[in-house]
Amino acid sequence: MSKPDLISATALSPAKTPENGAEAVFSACLGLEEAAGSGPGGAAAGMGFLLARAARREHPRLIALVAPVNWLAERGRLMARGALRFGIEPGRLLIVRPRTEAEALWALEEVLRSGAADLAIGAVEGASLTQTRRLDMAAREAGATAALLRLKPGEPLSAARRRWRVSALPSAPDPWDERAPGRPRWRAELVRRRDGAPGCWDLEWNDETGRLDLVAGLAGDGLGQGSRTVAAA
Repeated sequence: MSKPDLISATALSPAKTPENGAEAVFSACLGLEEAAGSGPGGAAAGMGFLLARAARREHPRLIALVAPVNWLAERGRLMARGALRFGIEPGRLLIVRPRTEAEALWALEEVLRSGAADLAIGAVEGASLTQTRRLDMAAREAGATAALLRLKPGEPLSAARRRWRVSALPSAPDPWDERAPGRPRWRAELVRRRDGAPGCWDLEWNDETGRLDLVAGLAGDGLGQGSRTVAAA
């Protein structure tokens, strides 16, 4: 794959999880993941979920978003104020804007191989099985997570170790103003997982703890009903 003539990058920063037990599904997955946003605002829902899981770390590296210019023109790009909601400081986020998906795949692999990123998100729909295997290998060698942000679940087949389907839920009520939006919420369905059973969870971002709260645990990993805090990756 040829090197792009120009990659414009803008610098703009992720949470921890238990090392074992049912909640380990929210821990860092070294290698490739796939998050397919569904419903209205699917791209934003998938992005928010990935960032919330990668929020605060003791010794953080970059978070990279690699998205073709057409994708950004249609869906918008991540703003610093939105990233700060998840405790991500400006200067930790790298936005790469290649012209095509082919260039995006090249740039995503290069970011991973550089070792500079904890998480590299690629807004790429058409990666082949071979290309996703390369991304998985590059991420594991770098001790990082690569995530394909897609709008078409399961198309095409990929080498992702975990496949998520993420949709936005109505926000939690604001405790001080009923007209204002409260904490963001997502429904995260884990449809494929190499290291365990799938599952489905309703999650809420907790500004005070910088963690994801488990609002409702459904079938999958045996997490029970009720509110409970899970640390992000």
